[in-house]
Amino acid sequence: MTVDIGRMLADFERRLAKVEAQSRLKSASLDDTALVVRDSTGSLRGIVGQQGDGTTAVTIVNGAPPPAPATPTAAPELGGISAGWDGLFADDAVIPLDWARVEVHASPTDGFTPGPETLVATIETAQGGIVYIPATTPQYVRLVARNTSGTASPATTQVGPYTPKPVAGEIGIGEITETLIADGAVTTPKVFANAITTPLLAAGAVDAVALKADAITGKTITGGVINGAEFHSDDGAGGLVDIESGTVLTTAATGWQIAIDPSKPQPAVVWLNDTGVIAGEINGMGDSSRPGLVLSSGPFTDGAVTDWRWATRSGADGAINGWRTGRFRESDQNTILGGYINLAPDKATLAWIDTDNASTNTILQITQGVFLLDEGRFVIEPPVSTNSSLWVAAKSGHTGRLIRAQVNSVDQFVVTAAGVVTAAGTVTAAGFTTTGAVSAQSATTTGNADVGGVLTAGNIRSGTVTITPTPDVPTSVTVTGLDLAGTTARVQLTAVTSDPYTRVRGISVSAVSTSQFTVWLTRTTATATNIYWEAKGT
Repeated sequence: MTVDIGRMLADFERRLAKVEAQSRLKSASLDDTALVVRDSTGSLRGIVGQQGDGTTAVTIVNGAPPPAPATPTAAPELGGISAGWDGLFADDAVIPLDWARVEVHASPTDGFTPGPETLVATIETAQGGIVYIPATTPQYVRLVARNTSGTASPATTQVGPYTPKPVAGEIGIGEITETLIADGAVTTPKVFANAITTPLLAAGAVDAVALKADAITGKTITGGVINGAEFHSDDGAGGLVDIESGTVLTTAATGWQIAIDPSKPQPAVVWLNDTGVIAGEINGMGDSSRPGLVLSSGPFTDGAVTDWRWATRSGADGAINGWRTGRFRESDQNTILGGYINLAPDKATLAWIDTDNASTNTILQITQGVFLLDEGRFVIEPPVSTNSSLWVAAKSGHTGRLIRAQVNSVDQFVVTAAGVVTAAGTVTAAGFTTTGAVSAQSATTTGNADVGGVLTAGNIRSGTVTITPTPDVPTSVTVTGLDLAGTTARVQLTAVTSDPYTRVRGISVSAVSTSQFTVWLTRTTATATNIYWEAKGT
């Protein structure tokens, strides 16, 4: 059996690519031990795995001090002061990856050194923040950053002192005058019941400036127009409706309407038809780490299933896996039937899917540089034109195959980059023209076959045999190893000589078979003579 070196090399290349693509630590593990991380000086910087106290964690140690935070801000507040950090660092330093928090230190002592006794709060987010510090005396404030190893940065320049504003009990009788009361500062709980009556209110006196935020609660506003208003939840979260009570905000009481409904698992905008049935909705999905958006139809019945929905889902990487559109079950969104599109970070999928009968699935998947059609076939119906119905246009320098067709991983039809065509079966054509080699077990044509290169067939062999005869004595040489396709064979001979019928008296063949034959030469001189031969199996 002839060994196909090219096929073996291609197979080795494919298998090596799979090995190289695997993760280097795909099967690695730490069994009841830990992996230590050291820097270029050999100092311990981290421990990954089993810790000394029996726990399992990633512990960072001996980290370099982080840069000092930017100078804090501070201001007087009731019964204390506020201190803030804007999330920046001194000298425009970049936040280190092992940053943990910023400590807020306060003291009545000018030039104090931050320590455990001066620590009053921490800011845990790199976006910065503002903290409240209870106090009765003027305070100075400084900030210190710490990393995950517990190493502290240099302290910031101190700011202050800031004197706390007085609270109730510290203000004398008659000290609060009208000019000291801010607009909207006197709210309902501070006004004696029924103390302010209608005659005491001037017409138009109560306007937007005089009304405190959230002053109107639990009441109905009838008639009029609300211009430029925002609807907020009663907890200040900024929602469009009262989230706590589940109130639905709608555009109409009956008929076609749009509603904002926070009672759903993810608060949604839904539109209802004139019978109150949901015709479609937009809602959120996922969580803060994997947010997403769903645009879907209302539920509909198909056979025994009553909760099919057509939906377009746009989500972050993860369970939702990118962007997808399809026909989903409301009760089980992993149940899909019909057309389906999925645009994930690593692939694009266009498919017909039936999760209850996976054998009927047809999937077209696009990854980097590859189209893969699984359980399907291409049907091309081109318009009447002079263009090619199927066009393969490889880039300059391409060395791979242009066309490759296989059955059970065995090549059946191959066209190489050089135009060489190899077929495992019969190639039939009314006319066939090639400028390269054609190799086939059989080729049938009812027209012409013009070959610009070399035509190779399993039933044709040719070669040259050299005979040095005894003068005037028929001398023979046997040619073996033909392995011709067919059951019988024919051989044609031509002597290479300029002395036909003078010195070369005759050539002939005998014992012809599909595996060998014998060539005879009769010559008047003992001169080595080349004889061209061609054998054909039939």
